Amino acid sequence: MADDYLSFREMQGFNHDMSLAEAYRWQDEMARIMSPTMGGIAGYKAGGHDSGPGFPTFPPEGIRGIILEGMMRPSGTRVGLEQFRRGFLEADIAFRVGDASINEAETDLELLAALDAFIPFAEIPDPLYEVTSRSINGTIVANMSTRMSFTGEPVPLQSNADTIELLNNLEFAVLDENDAVIQSGTLAGWFQPLTVVRWLRDHLVAAGKTLEPGDLLSLGNIGIIRQLHEGSPRGPAYTSKQFRLEYYGLYSDGPAIVTINIDR
Repeated sequence: MADDYLSFREMQGFNHDMSLAEAYRWQDEMARIMSPTMGGIAGYKAGGHDSGPGFPTFPPEGIRGIILEGMMRPSGTRVGLEQFRRGFLEADIAFRVGDASINEAETDLELLAALDAFIPFAEIPDPLYEVTSRSINGTIVANMSTRMSFTGEPVPLQSNADTIELLNNLEFAVLDENDAVIQSGTLAGWFQPLTVVRWLRDHLVAAGKTLEPGDLLSLGNIGIIRQLHEGSPRGPAYTSKQFRLEYYGLYSDGPAIVTINIDR
């Protein structure tokens, strides 16, 4: 599977009968095999916690993945369609761990105090699977088909109830290179960020893993997805040259931003 992923070939199904814990052990092995090419662990990601329709190859309680250093790109990076096979642009949010106390934090304020920054975050997963053989175990082992992650400038966080309220109701939009709004939204009713941080932390701790300062925590899709290639069930291909995700209210003088530029 790792060789297929790195060589842009369809990954074969992974339909072995095993527990979810065993599948996550194989995900760790997948990351280890890929580390000479993709680098070490930069953080972790979660999926399946939004209020949208469930994904049949995610565990019903949500899914955990690994972000490797070689997947990371700074905001503004240019990408070409040839770098993906079934890639799609996805608006996300992320945080950076500031203190190891996150591993024992109990209240939302304690969790927030252990995070030192909000990270503007977008990604391009590339679900290059043999379609007829996809499974929950296969999605876990294949690390959710993560290909590239893009980060903007960190936004320092204050640990107080007002920040929790702001995050729970965060407003955002995606714009193109002409400043036209592609789609806008709010986290209100979608998911509460610290609830997903807690789930991800608990999931890692249960697997014997601890978070460290500097770890990135991506919380998943916030409702704006655009397909890069033609012929996708997600809809028509995105034709603009830029996917600029803006978050409002985190700064007093303008939005926090992460941008993906697309060569055409």
